Amino acid sequence: MSNLIKNITEFALYLVQGYVSEGDVVVDATCGNGYDTLRLAQLSPAKLYAFDIQQEAVDATRKRLREAGFAEKLKDGAIEVICDSHEHLTDHVKTFIQAAVFNLGYLPGGDHNVFTTPATSIPAIEQGLRLLKPNGLMSLCVYYGGDSGFEEKDALMEYFRTIDSKQYTVLITEFANRPNNPPIPVFILKRI
Repeated sequence: MSNLIKNITEFALYLVQGYVSEGDVVVDATCGNGYDTLRLAQLSPAKLYAFDIQQEAVDATRKRLREAGFAEKLKDGAIEVICDSHEHLTDHVKTFIQAAVFNLGYLPGGDHNVFTTPATSIPAIEQGLRLLKPNGLMSLCVYYGGDSGFEEKDALMEYFRTIDSKQYTVLITEFANRPNNPPIPVFILKRI
């Protein structure tokens, strides 16, 4: 368990795996280099959608999946890696989902001038929440500071507090002793 705390995305996926069973539909709303997408694919969902706005990220994700033995699932459409903004989630996903994963910020190792913004992230989260099944989980790792600044973090923290408490439980966590703007893990559970 100690390694989970060192890497917040690993911790988030550890929690998500408890909500996903074989046959579920899941979304990686920001596939980046494909690490989370691969972990989600290993949970054997019936359908996995992965989004990124950068073709470089989409190509890296497809390559990682093929190399890990998921070429057939890519070919038959059980896994779709889509080059589009997560704000267009419902243009592609037409069914209810069990889980969604977001890593907000910029592509590690990529162009730091391209990063998520509240203008696209909040609509994507709202769409994901509408698609989320009861007892489904959305995981968000909010990276901020440095090149991407604080605008998205501040807007998201304000937005999370407006989510209907009768339908969702929102848990915002933080690292108390990490320097340099550590990521903020957020978990949203759909109650009804």
